[in-house]
Amino acid sequence: MRDTVGLIVSLSILLATCLLATLIGEFWTGVLARCVTWMFLAISFTLAYSYANIPSVAQATVFGAGAYAVIWAAPAIAGNIALMLLASMIAGGAVALVFGLLVLRMSHSGAAIGTIILAVAFSMLGNAAIGLTGGTDGLPLASEAFHLFGIPITAGPNIGMLLLGAVLLAILLAGFWYISGRRIWRIVRAVQQNALRAQVLGYNAVAYRIAIYVISGCIAGLGGGLYALVSRHVAIETIGLSMSLKSILWAAVGGISSIYGGPIGVLAIQLASEVLLRWTVRVDLIIGLMLVAVALWLPQGVMGLRTRNANWISTIKQWRRT
Repeated sequence: MRDTVGLIVSLSILLATCLLATLIGEFWTGVLARCVTWMFLAISFTLAYSYANIPSVAQATVFGAGAYAVIWAAPAIAGNIALMLLASMIAGGAVALVFGLLVLRMSHSGAAIGTIILAVAFSMLGNAAIGLTGGTDGLPLASEAFHLFGIPITAGPNIGMLLLGAVLLAILLAGFWYISGRRIWRIVRAVQQNALRAQVLGYNAVAYRIAIYVISGCIAGLGGGLYALVSRHVAIETIGLSMSLKSILWAAVGGISSIYGGPIGVLAIQLASEVLLRWTVRVDLIIGLMLVAVALWLPQGVMGLRTRNANWISTIKQWRRT
């Protein structure tokens, strides 16, 4: 079933973000540009968790693979952004394929523990491989004449990169809306709800779950590639466990069962953090309390408010009839 309301809400948020960037300063434009790149990461976790049934706590590792792919590829392909982003998607998808094959046959809790181990292991390897990753100092993006299909684009935290990320994200969300009404998506949902029953009906549940997880990796890799272009620098903390936990929090706040919840969660948490930093150093404590409140009163996230409101309206209508 297509979630038209969710699509409209997400696209409206993206449009408002781009319009707001024309009215605010360079700093906040950079914050919004980074937020858009993190939206890809939040969506990738939702896909992995809610549709591939893989509670991946290593999505930031996949995100970081895409970011480093852009850093490494930039000098070789002379600043061609289309090829750089393609490389980031391939890198993210390849890492997700490896992770998926390793954890797919584990139990739900076993997969979560397995991906935590993978995230920590890759972070340690990244710290050790200073020649490839720069270690804790990271690697800068090469100074190139960046272009997209011949159109010059300046990399960095600017409105051009914000618009590029927003357009790609809008295309992605619209694509999911289209596919969600097709037969292939009904099979994906059937596998997600009961893999054994789908297997009995003749569908290769393992193949579908791997495919969805690889797609989630490609999306995370694309977000990582955009992040590298916006920040012009990638440090090893990008692939760390803390970033993966942030992706879970963003998805949970927006609505972990909805593809369209991720953008809401990213903006809500990151903008609140930036504002609170100007008033107090106890930002993590306040954000933590906010997340506890969400867990208690909004277990389905912001997107779950629609279901709650629909239930209230139904209850009121039944009460009036009686």
